[in-house]
Amino acid sequence: MRPAPVDDAPLTDAERAALARNLDALRGRIAAACARAGRDPAAVALVAVTKYAGAHVARALVDLGQRDLGENRADRVQALAPALADLAPRWHMVGHLQRNKAKLVAAHLAALHSLDSLDLAAKLEALRPAGLPPLEVYVEVRLGQGETRSGLDEAALPAFVAGLQGLPRLRLAGLMGLPPAGTPAEARPHFQRLRRLRDEHLPGGGLSMGMTDDLEVAVEEGATVVRVGRALLEGLAGRG
Repeated sequence: MRPAPVDDAPLTDAERAALARNLDALRGRIAAACARAGRDPAAVALVAVTKYAGAHVARALVDLGQRDLGENRADRVQALAPALADLAPRWHMVGHLQRNKAKLVAAHLAALHSLDSLDLAAKLEALRPAGLPPLEVYVEVRLGQGETRSGLDEAALPAFVAGLQGLPRLRLAGLMGLPPAGTPAEARPHFQRLRRLRDEHLPGGGLSMGMTDDLEVAVEEGATVVRVGRALLEGLAGRG
């Protein structure tokens, strides 16, 4: 397993400039997609997925005004959150979270984008410190048919949403979905399906959908959060 660097090397001036360009380009892509869809860009949040980039990249992102940071692994959140505590970023867990890893992140996360287990929800409820705001959770819906994909079947969604009632340390923020591998055009009907499910089961809730290759389509179909790593880290050799 690749290590999760925290005390990594400071960014060079060229790397910092590349990161700023990438961030501006991503914000421009979101704004352009919003313009096509007649939406306000302020209604779409960007989660910058720092992946294996290290604490200096995460700190530079916050310095550039990007406060929402995402990670795929619980140990990365556990390591990076204290290292950036002085900047108070909002940490998002965008990868699958195992129940036995909940203790590593319950006090650090602002949002979890992959909730698909009521047992995990109950564990997070018990571990979330009372002095923190409720943890925002997005219920992951399985959009593909592959056996390795996590998430709920569509038919299980109503009972799952009902099962989250009575957990005051969690706040149901919306739905999340990953379309099967394919082109952005092929992703569109899956995003449309997720939006319909949101409208049916969670009116007014958010939609966490869209990454580097398909974020424009996701925004056009109603995404309120996009999660981007690869496009953000281009030009930062060895950090992403």
